[in-house]
Amino acid sequence: MRTVLAYLSIITLATPPIWSQDAGPPPLGRQVITAETLRSAGVRRLSDILALVDGWDISTINGFTWEASPRGLSSFGRPTWAVMLDGQPVDLDIFGVRSLERLPVSLGQIDSVVILSAPAVHNGQFVEGGLIHIHSRRPGRGLSIQAHVATASETGDPGPYAYTGRATPNVDRVGSDVSGQVLFGGSTLSAVAGALWREHFVTNRAIRERNRDISTDKHPIIKQAAASLQAGWGMGGRRHELYLGRSWIRDYYFLKAFGREVPVESPLTQIGLRGTLPLSGVTGLRYRAVYSVNELDQHTNSLNLDFDWQLSRWRAELEAWHDRSSYRFVLGAGLAGTSAETGYLLSEDGFTTVNLYGELIYRPRVTMSQSLAFHVTSADGALGVKTALAHRRRIGRRHAVEAVLSYFERIREEDSRIWYWVQRGYAFLSDNGVEALNAGELGKTRTVAGDARWMIRFNREVSARLGGYYRWFSGLSLEEQRFEFEPSSQSFSGPVRLVPNRRGQLAGGEIALSWALRELRLLLFYRFQDVVSGDQLFKRTWRTVPRHRLRITALYTPWESVGLWSRLQYRSATRWADYQEAAVQTGGAYSQYVDNAVTLDIAAQKWFWERRVRLHLLFRNVFNDAVPYHPIGTAYGLTFMVQGEVLLDGL
Repeated sequence: MRTVLAYLSIITLATPPIWSQDAGPPPLGRQVITAETLRSAGVRRLSDILALVDGWDISTINGFTWEASPRGLSSFGRPTWAVMLDGQPVDLDIFGVRSLERLPVSLGQIDSVVILSAPAVHNGQFVEGGLIHIHSRRPGRGLSIQAHVATASETGDPGPYAYTGRATPNVDRVGSDVSGQVLFGGSTLSAVAGALWREHFVTNRAIRERNRDISTDKHPIIKQAAASLQAGWGMGGRRHELYLGRSWIRDYYFLKAFGREVPVESPLTQIGLRGTLPLSGVTGLRYRAVYSVNELDQHTNSLNLDFDWQLSRWRAELEAWHDRSSYRFVLGAGLAGTSAETGYLLSEDGFTTVNLYGELIYRPRVTMSQSLAFHVTSADGALGVKTALAHRRRIGRRHAVEAVLSYFERIREEDSRIWYWVQRGYAFLSDNGVEALNAGELGKTRTVAGDARWMIRFNREVSARLGGYYRWFSGLSLEEQRFEFEPSSQSFSGPVRLVPNRRGQLAGGEIALSWALRELRLLLFYRFQDVVSGDQLFKRTWRTVPRHRLRITALYTPWESVGLWSRLQYRSATRWADYQEAAVQTGGAYSQYVDNAVTLDIAAQKWFWERRVRLHLLFRNVFNDAVPYHPIGTAYGLTFMVQGEVLLDGL
């Protein structure tokens, strides 16, 4: 093994006490981010949550849509991580672009976010690339009202709006968020209705130049409107929950193969129903049913570009569970369907998958648990098998260990990128001048993943965690593209080739330390990453992920109503070889490299009126060293964000 991946963090959450003798083994691969943590860190949009996840790398072009690479399980542009809302899967993908902002949920509706960073079966899905599971705030008895408003502006030299009607001397507005929800809780019925409105101003000069001739908007602005309704009812142990959500975004959608942004309108509609039906004290049934519609509609543009795309998905699952003190068993089956609607002539416009899954958790004693999970997917004669074996053990009152070994296959119907549909006749790329070369059909990918962690608690304030992981990939279909710069449109173009049957290996390790002393909580994070083996295309793909990352976080709460938060971060340079030719053509105006960056964020928070009113001020990138995450992406300098929140419970 040529290189090792190291990762160091001190969790900003409160450190729990040393485990008691009757405590079970802790889930070391599970991270819980509470609503209080989100508030302290100044999170104002769902995508900001990604920056708080241990071991996940992030990247963005426009500052609104963020990509994630979870602990070496998938690279940027090939998302395999899943999103759930209160146990229901949410399909956010459009051609492999998975944006949390499309979810019609405001931060005020969130009670906590649970992160899984190792493969596992969860609510009927095998989450091979990790999971972001959002848990909504449950209403208390009576009526409650919550409102939230946030705005952000970038300081520094006059920017693109300096000489327009929006002109301010030294400030560029980043955007505003407004949301509100009404909650009701009764003895057998609860309901939450929420709505939000967001604006995100695209102030980056390069992005504005790329869209100057194509966009009919005077100023590039990303807008979102969303509404949702959640209702739950039941008694006697039975519980049913309904979710309705609708989100509409006017976006500048970036499709890498196309080389530039395209003005679009992107609605998302989701309907979900789930329930629990106990049959006895230890046995019961659970069901889930979800229907969603993702669209890429045309927004007026001078080139008349139109994706003309609508993707409908439905899924239904039924599972039985049996839970005893020494073991727990879950067995379920499901059906899922996908259908596309477009003006392009497709040879196949959809498919249906059949799923069978289960998990056995064996607890021979309080301090030990072992689990075996499996998931089998079948579609169009192809079969994908996924398994995960986990061992967790607490040793004494200070030590805990965890090991997870998994193997999973991903059939072509599970690949959410545009290439599945290109091979069936979707001709948006070719009709608009992109030469797409397929060296072979999408095939089955195979992954072997190993994760191990060891944790020690020195005392009630200090703990450490040491771990490692290994990934082996086979059968990958990777994109190879050489962009050239087009001066007339300030955009990029070039043939793209999908290369199948790529393979490679990653390995890594992590160490974590946490310290919580009265009012002060600290975090220190370091990581090193590299490829163990693989061909040149595999290595090129992973060089877009930083090799080094350092993060130091502090949270100081001198009083219950006052909090001070800060985070110092370092990330190393990355290389995006697809832009090598464009870098030469532009004389360095664009680069295939993203330089290393050091950023400092500082925030202050104050509660008023017995924690009914909250004000939060965040200064992001205090050093004002504007370095982007992507070679053609936006780079924010010193930015200040102001948030206000009102919580009126029990009206």
